[in-house]
Amino acid sequence: MKRVALVRTLKGVVIFLAVLAAVFYGLVFPDLIRGVGAEAFGWLVTPSIVAVSLSAIPIVIALVLFWQICTEIGRDNSFCHRNAWRLSGIGFCALADTAYCVVGTVTIFVITGGHPGVLLVAATAIFIGLAIALAAFLLSHLVLKAAEMKDENDLTI
Repeated sequence: MKRVALVRTLKGVVIFLAVLAAVFYGLVFPDLIRGVGAEAFGWLVTPSIVAVSLSAIPIVIALVLFWQICTEIGRDNSFCHRNAWRLSGIGFCALADTAYCVVGTVTIFVITGGHPGVLLVAATAIFIGLAIALAAFLLSHLVLKAAEMKDENDLTI
């Protein structure tokens, strides 16, 4: 795959993920929260929607960082220190969102006694967040090593 086609595909994936996140955070999650919480804990619906919406902030930051990585790939500068820093930033965003999910899940369970469906969704989100963080940190390390090797080779005549 040529570099231009790769960058277009990657940026298309970023746009698709942004639209998907907007649909989930704007439509699916609020309806799901209203459906689960309105039965017994109606007073928790609005704070829960706000809390879940706040978890979109690290996702947006990670998508912006990934867009910038795609731009560097388009410039044929894949292995640079900035991309390693950006991948590390994506890892921290994933860890922050995962920690936020853990705190939110524990809070909901303390207040409401919990719901098995909420626990299943939260456990899945936590697992995916940790997997993304691990992959981002690993790729950050590899890109940093490749950038250092590239810098050494650029100095060699």
